[in-house]
Amino acid sequence: MKKNNLLALILMSGLVFADNEVYVEQTGNAASIDLEQQGGSNLIGGTSAVSGTMTALDLDGISMTLDINQIGSSNIFRSDAIDADNFTGFFEFTGDSNVWDLLVNSGGTITSDYIDMDMQVTGSSNTADLEIGENSSASYLDLDLVILGDSNALDFSIDYENATNFLDINGSSNTINFTGSGYAGTTSADSGYFWLDLDGSSNTFNITQSSTLARDWLKIDHSGSNSNICIQQSDQGTGTSC
Repeated sequence: MKKNNLLALILMSGLVFADNEVYVEQTGNAASIDLEQQGGSNLIGGTSAVSGTMTALDLDGISMTLDINQIGSSNIFRSDAIDADNFTGFFEFTGDSNVWDLLVNSGGTITSDYIDMDMQVTGSSNTADLEIGENSSASYLDLDLVILGDSNALDFSIDYENATNFLDINGSSNTINFTGSGYAGTTSADSGYFWLDLDGSSNTFNITQSSTLARDWLKIDHSGSNSNICIQQSDQGTGTSC
């Protein structure tokens, strides 16, 4: 498949123990990739994978659009490098006991600016690891993450700069660990923004904002009981803890 200097390789296996597997590796600009899987124990990852063993996918380019839909339980989505400016991503994971790892920017020549990401997770006992702007600030990031379900675990971090981050959780016994770092913008109006809307009980949140200019801000709307929320904000100097 070739489009506007796009070279993409997508290999889909047949049925292997009733599972579907998609392997992706892409370089070039103006890519549009749409992957949808329905059922259980499906895999999306990189071309180095072999049947039944998944490695992480690698996508490089500018003005990229990625649409991932995994509908079912015990699915895996694994990415170790999405290097893309002007990146638009929609991720939908519906079901229980799914695992997804998403890394945007891994030190490549392309940074991670102007990202618009919409992520929707529906189900319970899912595990997620999300990193954005690992080695450079995610300038003008717009992240919207919705989690509907119980007993989910999410670890995510952002290297801030002029970024907005909205997290909407409706469920109980979820565990969320968030770290925001980086430069965080030039004024208080455009720095690290995190808005947490939480409905549910017995949730655990560990939130750290440590941008260089100390201009992060955080808003929490909480309806529920018995939740444990730890917030740390620091630009430098002595450490803070809960």
